[in-house]
Amino acid sequence: MSGAAMDVDSEGQLTLSALLHPKEWKLPGWNDSNFPPQAKHSNETLAQLDHSLALLSRYRNSLRPHNRLTPDILVIIFQVLADEHSWPTDSGFGAYPWKGIAQVCHFWREVALSSAILWTQLSTRHSTAALACVERSGEAPLSLVIHENSSNEKVSSVLKAVAPHINRLQRFFLPINWLKATDGNIHHLLQPILSSPAPMLETLVTPKIRDDSPWIPLPTLFTGHTPNLTHLDICFLRPELRSLSFGRLKTLSFRGRKRAPITMSVSALLDLLEASPNLEVLKTVKVTFSPADEDDTRKVTLDCLKLLEIGREKASVVAEILNRIIFPNSTSFHLNVWLDRYEDNKFYIGVPSMELLNLDHTLRDIKKMQINYLNGYEAVEILAVTSNTSFSINGHLESTTVTNLGDMDAIAGTVFKSLMRSFDFEHLEEFGITEYRNNARWTGFTTQIWTQTFRSMPNLKALYVCLDGCYDEGFSRAILSALSSRDEKNGRLLCPSLESLSVSGDKTWSSLQCYNMAEQRSNGGYPLKRVSMRLSHYASFSDPSDTDLPLLRRYVETVDLEAREMSLPEFPEIVIIIQFCSNSPPPLLVLFTKLYYIL
Repeated sequence: MSGAAMDVDSEGQLTLSALLHPKEWKLPGWNDSNFPPQAKHSNETLAQLDHSLALLSRYRNSLRPHNRLTPDILVIIFQVLADEHSWPTDSGFGAYPWKGIAQVCHFWREVALSSAILWTQLSTRHSTAALACVERSGEAPLSLVIHENSSNEKVSSVLKAVAPHINRLQRFFLPINWLKATDGNIHHLLQPILSSPAPMLETLVTPKIRDDSPWIPLPTLFTGHTPNLTHLDICFLRPELRSLSFGRLKTLSFRGRKRAPITMSVSALLDLLEASPNLEVLKTVKVTFSPADEDDTRKVTLDCLKLLEIGREKASVVAEILNRIIFPNSTSFHLNVWLDRYEDNKFYIGVPSMELLNLDHTLRDIKKMQINYLNGYEAVEILAVTSNTSFSINGHLESTTVTNLGDMDAIAGTVFKSLMRSFDFEHLEEFGITEYRNNARWTGFTTQIWTQTFRSMPNLKALYVCLDGCYDEGFSRAILSALSSRDEKNGRLLCPSLESLSVSGDKTWSSLQCYNMAEQRSNGGYPLKRVSMRLSHYASFSDPSDTDLPLLRRYVETVDLEAREMSLPEFPEIVIIIQFCSNSPPPLLVLFTKLYYIL
């Protein structure tokens, strides 16, 4: 559009007012009532008009509210869209399904394409995009995923492009089928990137895939030089000291297969832990540990450890591992162990003997404990809280143990005695036991066992009993009898601090028996303050006054029909922090982004 074709200002410049009033335009034939002029416009003129219209459209977009955001704010918003597809197993990782933002307007396109941090996700599943983004990412840290089913051509092209930029590889997702070639060596296609140091590498993951090949030792990667490695999560690989740098490692997770567990000595594990002084999370699954060397008596201090999970290992071996580590008070434990019998009627459950632990050990000073018998799984679950930490233990019976000893219901009382020997209950304030059973009878819970149990709990304040079975074994009556017993040494009733009692599901414990127990404790100087009973013969009642329970108020302050449960904190879960995405922006920005993305 030349100046001669439209009104301009005194300086010959096209004005906004001239654009906003079409009736005043002085274009050939624009306001004529006749047909448009027959002048022949050249292609060059049409091209100039198209270019002018595009510039006007850009100017128009620049006046819209969303284009008033500064580029740095837009980049933060765009990262939200990128993060939604940032998990390495997501099909959209490396495909940039959000790239439509670059087509909204010129400003957004300019910001998006010039922001290197938005183009750092590379995947061999989308090799064409990966090749383009290697250069577009500038000097930003890279996240690389090798897809397990990618063709050799795609993998080769992407790795050759990444090799010159290995110094900015920060996160690497590498399936084991690409790591190990048929001859047992590293796949030759990986050589371009694995043969050089990776000074910025922080996260290395080899995911769990369907593969029947046996586990292998983790080979030396990146010449063993990964000084910033913080997260190592590997499947079917055994970590080796020579493989990588462990000085800054925070998360270490490795697992074997159900039929081919990784084998490792306790001494080798201690070597890894000594090389990882900053370790915060340690997780092993399907790893069989052999005893430490005879002359290896060392213990390793892990001042930063927050979470420990050991799964599917013999309880005696787990106890040895725990005894070899000096933990800070804030460490939490998750143990899945095979119950291990060491004498008649005695089992290891995964924790060291109390005699081997210092008085300030994190497993001491237990405040709360819940024991759940899981009949269908032939297991017992222990949940406990100390002053500073929490831990859970799942004790399972191996098939060989079932053959020798019977099912869990047959040895439940014996296992319970082992549990009571394994912990220090001097400071225990709340204790609960739950039985989940189908058609089995839990046996062995005698008055003598409960008497021994309560004798070790002098500060117990609340007791919770929950039964869920179809058999009447008098389980709760044994508890009632023990709570009415006197200590053989001092003649006092057991659990003198007991204030609250909650019982549900038991068909054998009547209110009369509870009345007698409450009367004895009150007369002995240790009255109960609260009794909550949800028993089968009270199932149709909601008001205690409609039952015989109000009689208990002669000796108990509060009586109700509610089934009370112990309040336990949420136990921390193992979450391997892969960090393939950036930090999420504030929620308002998330909402803003999605709104404009839809528009």
